[in-house]
Amino acid sequence: MAKCLVTGGAGFIGSHLISRLLSDNHHVVALDHAPWNNSNNLFNLNSSAFKYVQGSVSNSSLFRSLITDADQIYLLAATLGVRRVIENPIGTANTQVDQIRDICATASSNQKIFYASTSEVYGKTNVSPLTEGLPLVLGEPGKARWAYACSKLLSEYLLLSLYRDKNIPLVVGRFFNVVGPRQNQAYGAVIPNLLSQAIKGIPLTVFGDGTQTRSFCHVEDAVDAMLSLMNNDSCNGQVYNIGNAEEISIRNLADKIRLLVDPLLETKMIPYEDVMPTGFEEILHRVPSLGKIKQYTGWSSKYKLDETLLDCLRALKGNSV
Repeated sequence: MAKCLVTGGAGFIGSHLISRLLSDNHHVVALDHAPWNNSNNLFNLNSSAFKYVQGSVSNSSLFRSLITDADQIYLLAATLGVRRVIENPIGTANTQVDQIRDICATASSNQKIFYASTSEVYGKTNVSPLTEGLPLVLGEPGKARWAYACSKLLSEYLLLSLYRDKNIPLVVGRFFNVVGPRQNQAYGAVIPNLLSQAIKGIPLTVFGDGTQTRSFCHVEDAVDAMLSLMNNDSCNGQVYNIGNAEEISIRNLADKIRLLVDPLLETKMIPYEDVMPTGFEEILHRVPSLGKIKQYTGWSSKYKLDETLLDCLRALKGNSV
């Protein structure tokens, strides 16, 4: 039984992780800026082993006090959504750099750290599928969307240096489009947005020409992957992709959702310049290679895309389908 600290704990992935940690009989402290009310993903948790701390990872004294009491630390706090990143690149970078600064100053070798990185760090790398050892090609500073990827990648460099220099046990997971129940459509995630449009009976909106491809990982698979990495010391000091290898174009994804909910719905193609702020840049293909994590832990994703879509639909409709 471990004492676990989860930053960004009230978020989509964080709340699922915390539920699993509690079910595994761990004690959990969640640090998040979200208010403690019935809109909080953790509000209905009823466990004496759980504590919620409302605050920011940029509050150094608060965060450091929580670090020192933890056996396991899951760093999930992040700015979500391309639009929010473009509109607030300084805050985006601070969320990453502030928490990593305090981890590097405070963490000890009797703790273990998981850092939630992102497929965004692959940037413009024109290879598919993406393997962890590829050279990375990020966009130019004038395009603010890259603030998120750059701050995540800087955090990876600092944490891997922490492992090499001080032997702090840690592992980095690069998430590829994690989806599932509780995901907030306000941040622009494509699956909850398209499903919400379909439920409302309005045309499904696809940005660009729809040929861009992605893969989508169910949040329960993502939690399984995190725990498999944290429970395997041979994974320490390394980076692993976490995702699903099932590739699909966004246009075909919209067609799947249309057929799932209402085949009579229309799909509208919308140019990026009509909906995205200055500083946006699209990446055509982003699909992970999962050979490394499978080799080291045996983990592989269980949910197929059709199952994931149905699970998301049930959640959005209140389990009425």
